[in-house]
Amino acid sequence: MIVGGVLLLRTTDRLPSLVSLWPLVPLLVGLVLLYYRLFHSGPDYYVFLGTSLLLTGLLLLVTGTVLPVALSRVWPVFMTVIGVALLLYGLRKHGAARVTFTIPAGAMILLSVLFLPFSLDLISTDFTDFVGVWWPMLLVGMGVALIFAHQTRRRGR
Repeated sequence: MIVGGVLLLRTTDRLPSLVSLWPLVPLLVGLVLLYYRLFHSGPDYYVFLGTSLLLTGLLLLVTGTVLPVALSRVWPVFMTVIGVALLLYGLRKHGAARVTFTIPAGAMILLSVLFLPFSLDLISTDFTDFVGVWWPMLLVGMGVALIFAHQTRRRGR
């Protein structure tokens, strides 16, 4: 399947040279790390490292071959990659360690979702103008989070 896919990309002129396949290296290293963690009881950090390398290699491969998009336009997706890898790593932890990893992971994913429309020029407003108008939503979001945390803690008692 992989050889057929590479040859198809080459014959349809989507793959200018085999040098553009260098992102396969981090992708394959990521797969190997995940394999060792899942099937050979490798260290827990292989989940984070393997997921990061796998998703980054996949993103670089897709943007370099199938969808020729400048990395300067899709840079927030790298934040999403690290956020997802950190979230998967954090979900394997328990107690305070889980919160220590999952909260920053969620914040990175949320920020990447916020930055991506501006990076892709889907929103015509300048980012600084947008933040200047909508920054009070941070206070609203934090208030909702505090209420949610209070209600959750109250139900636990």
